[in-house]
Amino acid sequence: MAGRWLGPALSILIITSCSSEKPETPAQSASEPIVMIRPRQQALTDVQRVELGFPLETITLVERLAGARAEPFYETVFAPSENLKGDDMIARERLAGFSVRTNRAEGLISRLSGRLRAQGYLIFRSEINYGKVPDVVTVIRGMSSYDILKIQHTEAPNYKLDTKAIISWLRARQKDAPFVITGAGPDWLEAKFIRPPKNTRAFARAISSFAPDALLHGPGSVERLSSEIKRTQRFFLWWD
Repeated sequence: MAGRWLGPALSILIITSCSSEKPETPAQSASEPIVMIRPRQQALTDVQRVELGFPLETITLVERLAGARAEPFYETVFAPSENLKGDDMIARERLAGFSVRTNRAEGLISRLSGRLRAQGYLIFRSEINYGKVPDVVTVIRGMSSYDILKIQHTEAPNYKLDTKAIISWLRARQKDAPFVITGAGPDWLEAKFIRPPKNTRAFARAISSFAPDALLHGPGSVERLSSEIKRTQRFFLWWD
């Protein structure tokens, strides 16, 4: 009787033993690398170079110094809808300049700012990536630093500040310490002093009131912000 059941029992034991070992699935492997695919950036075409009307030698110079090919830069233009009462806004993109991706952003802006301004162009940092990937430097038409804020639609909705209000605040600061805007995005800007403020602590205090996020998530105190302004000869404003 025992020999009669031994075969099936042994078979069951073998099957159970084999079925307990499950093949490892990809999700269980902790050592597999994570692959991130970044979209390839669109290069400025020959047609767009002509459409811009910028001197071709200027575009070539920026490309050479940046070590990167130019890409189209689009401004978002808002216009009232023709439907109903025109209350709805329609956004469209307009080719307004060109950009390059570079790890030499600060040096590039410093080297070309005066030269391009004399020709009726502005160069500025339109995207800061803090060394993780190259920054984006952009060239547009313009004579005033404030044109950068207008084309970037820099504002702080959470603080009820539109572009005009930000420009008005900056103009008031210019009287004490002239500066030029060297970078801007939808909710931030950076500026470099032509002549530093006589009272950096008062300037830092003004920033803390107007753009508190620049203080709270940055230096953390008016004293540290004041020291940073003295050391770098520049300031940042940004809003969450």
